[in-house]
Amino acid sequence: MKRRPFKWALISAGILVLLALPFLIRDRYFQHLLVLSGIFVILTSSWNLLAGYSGLLNLGHAAFFGIGGYCSALLALKLGITPWLGLPVSGIIASLFGICLGVPSFRLSGPYLAITTIGFSEIIRLVTMNWVDLTRGSLGLYGIPPFTALTFGEGFSIRFTSEQNVYYIVLVFAFLTLVLMRKLIQSEFGITLKSMREDELGAESIGINVSRYKLTVFILSAFLAGFAGSLYAHYIRLISPEMLSLGETFTVLTMAMVGGLGTLYGPVVGAVLLTFLSEGLRFFEDLVKIDIRFVIYGALLMATVLFMRNGIVGLFQKRAPMKSPSPPSSLPPGEKTGEGKQQG
Repeated sequence: MKRRPFKWALISAGILVLLALPFLIRDRYFQHLLVLSGIFVILTSSWNLLAGYSGLLNLGHAAFFGIGGYCSALLALKLGITPWLGLPVSGIIASLFGICLGVPSFRLSGPYLAITTIGFSEIIRLVTMNWVDLTRGSLGLYGIPPFTALTFGEGFSIRFTSEQNVYYIVLVFAFLTLVLMRKLIQSEFGITLKSMREDELGAESIGINVSRYKLTVFILSAFLAGFAGSLYAHYIRLISPEMLSLGETFTVLTMAMVGGLGTLYGPVVGAVLLTFLSEGLRFFEDLVKIDIRFVIYGALLMATVLFMRNGIVGLFQKRAPMKSPSPPSSLPPGEKTGEGKQQG
């Protein structure tokens, strides 16, 4: 009880810092990295829901990210639909594709499911590469409209053409994603997912409909990934089939693992850390003319698996102290307590 006021004070201070950050650091490039970090927080949280809490290894998660981005971009370019409506619509369309992966997961698990998800992602990527009339192929979609201005009353509107204003949009959606994740994890649904992760056959033996939960978690995860893809498309305003590649999934996987797989704040730490690290490595790559980004990611992943299995967040989580078992005694209970001794 004593720690609760301190906890809420710390959270409140953190929120104030996040709100004031664009005013404290006005560098546009830094604000750009903050926006990308927020988008990847949503994307990594969606993958963490599948792999971290459900034990479903999806190596084609970038497909949902790309589907959301392409759907929202095409709706805006071809039909003139506002990006604000494109956000939920792209998430819904991505969740429909999530059903395509959720159904095979009824009978597949482990490496077989992982290989299936890779194949699914490659199919979607090849479609975007070869359907030139719709997606412009490898050239990608450019000139994607930004978020339209929000008007409040007469003469007051907020435009989203600057990194600072987009940052607050992404911050709100990232915060809502974490709130949703927390509610799911602490609910009966989240507890069921954890039981499935630990022992799927055991969960099924006590009456849990494993197939229904798998399908539901695929739909939720795909929706969040598609939503993040829509945010990315309308912020960057240029997307290509590369956003559906296996490398993009590997980046998200590394963010979740380094931050803390199966934790609430692990995706936040991993997404922010690797987004800034990635941009720093780009400057180094320009100097040495060698692409070392994925080499560093691989090294980080190996170090995480070997030395901190619960990621960076796991280093700060309290663990219950192990109780050493009391040594066995050959004396009967009465003699240990003195109750069995005869009074002379």
